[in-house]
Amino acid sequence: MQEIHGFRVLPVTYEEGVQHYMYIRPHVSTQQDTKYPAGRTLFVVNIPPDATQQAMRDLFRKAGTVEAVDVRRASDEEQPPADGPPAVEPLPPMEPADAYVATCSNAHVVFLDASSLDRALKLPARFQTKPYKWQCERMQGLSYLIERYRRHRPPHEAVKKHVDTAVARYSWIRAHPQWLMEQRARGNTTTSVGVGIKAAGVGENGELLDEDGFVIVQRGNKYGRSGGEDNTFGAMTPAFEEELRQHPEKKKARELEDFYRFQFREKKRQQFASLRAQFEADKQKIAQRKASVRFKPY
Repeated sequence: MQEIHGFRVLPVTYEEGVQHYMYIRPHVSTQQDTKYPAGRTLFVVNIPPDATQQAMRDLFRKAGTVEAVDVRRASDEEQPPADGPPAVEPLPPMEPADAYVATCSNAHVVFLDASSLDRALKLPARFQTKPYKWQCERMQGLSYLIERYRRHRPPHEAVKKHVDTAVARYSWIRAHPQWLMEQRARGNTTTSVGVGIKAAGVGENGELLDEDGFVIVQRGNKYGRSGGEDNTFGAMTPAFEEELRQHPEKKKARELEDFYRFQFREKKRQQFASLRAQFEADKQKIAQRKASVRFKPY
């Protein structure tokens, strides 16, 4: 039986003949753990990406009665830094495909008795020559659409938790401006504010642009647009700033022409008034020329 750093290799196979290897060992805790009791809990790493509680139960049910299965994603173990803002509780996955676990995710399988754990540790030897055929229900058709519909309407408790943690993070950042300045000094402009649209570039007039090329609406002043709520860094490039010094007329806002109906009517009035004034000026010129002619035949 192959072992790697205390883990036993448990192979499983898919319908296409692709093999996946999980690694199992008894769960070890340095303190009294009521959730994962010692002697009855199996620790499983590198679980398949489509692993679910039911699929894990079906596999380890061959060793004995399974009391509980806890599938943990790799992202669930990431803890925010102690000196930083609190993390935002994400919303549940909106798409059924997003429920797949990431690489290096693990699971804890709690059995009813210690003998079941012993039999589970012998599963690698049992499936060494003929790996276990991994069975996980894949949603498709109507079941997929129903699950997608349900996921796009998360429960009120999940939405409230997400909003509360987002507000708590924003409040913490506003109350600790020094931390915000340190993050920006390090060049970190994505996690310093915590929420908002990430700027992907700068336009020809100094405006911030998103990934699709649209202008990000921001607060600004007479000195230019700002990329932060406290105007700590500007979006104006040095080249554009030098161009404004040489051509200050570009700073004037350009008004849309013939956009409103009153603008069109006013433009017509001005044209008629200009034509009438030109007509009167031409009449005066003709009268002056007639008066200046010396020859009068009759």
